[in-house]
Amino acid sequence: MAEHQLNTVFYKNQRYAAGKLVLYMVFAVVFFFIALGNTWLMVIWALSLLIPPLIAAVKRKSIFNLRYWDDRPLVITPEFIRIGAEQFDFTDIQTVAIYLGGYKGFRHYRGSQDTPVNGDDNVLAFRHQGKTRSVEFFIRDFHSYVTICHIIDVWKNSGKSFVLKEAFSRDYIRQQMHLHQN
Repeated sequence: MAEHQLNTVFYKNQRYAAGKLVLYMVFAVVFFFIALGNTWLMVIWALSLLIPPLIAAVKRKSIFNLRYWDDRPLVITPEFIRIGAEQFDFTDIQTVAIYLGGYKGFRHYRGSQDTPVNGDDNVLAFRHQGKTRSVEFFIRDFHSYVTICHIIDVWKNSGKSFVLKEAFSRDYIRQQMHLHQN
C-alpha cells in the first residue's frame, strides 16, 4: 500500500435517470388535469408527488434516486487512479482537474451559523488516452483530507496540466479543525 493513498467511494448516476424524471413529471401533469375538481383525486395526486421523493430520501437504493454510491472502490495515489479494476497510471494522464468541497464532519461558519459539510461534494476529472473521466467522491475525515491534499501537491509539481479549486482554503480548514478540537 502506498504511503499516501486515499481509498474511498464515489457516486454514479443511475441509468435512465433523466427519462424516469421526465416520465414522473408527465404523470404528475396528466394526473393533475384528470384530478381537477375532485378532492379525493387531488389528495391522491398530492401523495403521488410526495411519496417518491420521500422514498428516495429514506432508502439508500431506490428507483427514484438519481445517483447512488458505486460498488467499485476508488483508489487515488500519487502514482495512479484506480476505479474498480481499471487503473490509470499518472504518467499516462494528460490533464487533471479536482474540486475539493471538504470532508465529512468539517464544520465552518457562515455568518453566525455553524454549517457541517457532508464530504461528498468532491470531484475528480482527468483525461486519459483522449477520454475524459469524472467521479464525484467522498472524503470521510480530516486524515483522508490531508492525504488527498498531499496527493494533489505531488500532482501539481508533476508539470502536467492541472486545475484545482477548493471550497475552503487549507489554512481555513486547519484553523476550523483546531477550533473544534478545543
